[in-house]
Amino acid sequence: MKQAIGVDIGGGSIRVSLFDETGNEQKSNHTKTPEHLDNDSFLALLKETIRPLTKECMGIGVGSPGPLNNETGVMLTSANMVGLKNLPIKSALENEFSLPVFYENDANCAALGEAIFGKFKAVESQLILTLGTGIGGGFVQKGVLYSGYLGNGIEIGHTTSVIGGAMCGCGVLGCVESYFSTKGFLNRYLEKTNQTLPHAEAFFGLVREGDKLAKEILEFGTKALAHAVRNAIHLLNPEAVVFVGGITKSYDLFGSLLESEIRSTIFSVLNDRLKMGIGGNISGTLGAASLVFAKEKQ
Repeated sequence: MKQAIGVDIGGGSIRVSLFDETGNEQKSNHTKTPEHLDNDSFLALLKETIRPLTKECMGIGVGSPGPLNNETGVMLTSANMVGLKNLPIKSALENEFSLPVFYENDANCAALGEAIFGKFKAVESQLILTLGTGIGGGFVQKGVLYSGYLGNGIEIGHTTSVIGGAMCGCGVLGCVESYFSTKGFLNRYLEKTNQTLPHAEAFFGLVREGDKLAKEILEFGTKALAHAVRNAIHLLNPEAVVFVGGITKSYDLFGSLLESEIRSTIFSVLNDRLKMGIGGNISGTLGAASLVFAKEKQ
C-alpha cells in the first residue's frame, strides 16, 4: 500500500506522520520548535524530525504558516515564527531525501485532509478553520482546494474584527487572530492582569474555574471569530464549516456560543443546509500527506 509523509509546521512544534492511502497513521514523530529561530538550525531540526519516517515513502507533503510561495516551496515569513525568512523548505527536503515534496499553507492542508478523509467528506464544499497558535483557513469545493495566489488564500485569521484593535503578529491592528487564538488569549489576559500564562491550557483552566476576566476574553474572542466566519460564509457559501486544531479540545467552553452566533446572523437560505462541527485531531499532518496522495491521482 502506498504511503506518504505529512509534516505540520506550527508555531510551537513540528509534527510528522506517515500515512497509508486510506488515511491510517502508521508512525509519527514530534519536535518542539525552539523559541529562537534561524533558517539553518530550523531546517536541520526539520530534516531530523522527518528522517526516521522516510523509508518506503513515495513523497512528502508539508504545511506551514504563511505567507509563503507554494510554487517555489519557500516560507516567506511567519507572524508566529519570528526569525525565519525566505526559508527554502521544498528544495532543502528534496535535496536531503530525494523524494518529491509538495508544500502548502497549513490551513490549506487541513482543509484538503478534511475533504478527503474527514467526517464531513460527503459534502460538496467545506470551509475549514485551524484554531491554534493563530487562526488559519482553507476552502475545498468538489474535492478541489482553493489555495489562492502562491498558496495564501483564505487567511481568515488576518481579517479585521476590531477596527483599531489589538496588535496582531502580522503587524496590523484588530485581526481576529488577536482575539481568538492561543497568542490572542494569552496576550489579552496579560493586558488585563499583568499576569503571563504559559499556554492555552492554563487559560482554559481559568475559564473552567470561573475566572471572570478569562471568561470575558473568551466570550469576546468567540464572538469576534463567529463574525469572521459569518463573513466567510456569505462570501463562499460552504456546505460545512469545520473547526480543527488544538483549541478545539476546549470546544465545550465556546462551541455552543460560536455556533449560535454564526447561525443567528447568516442568511436563512444558507443556514438551512449548513453543517458545523469539529474535524479530526490530526488533520494538519494528514492534510499535508493528502497533498502527496492528491498529486498521485492527478
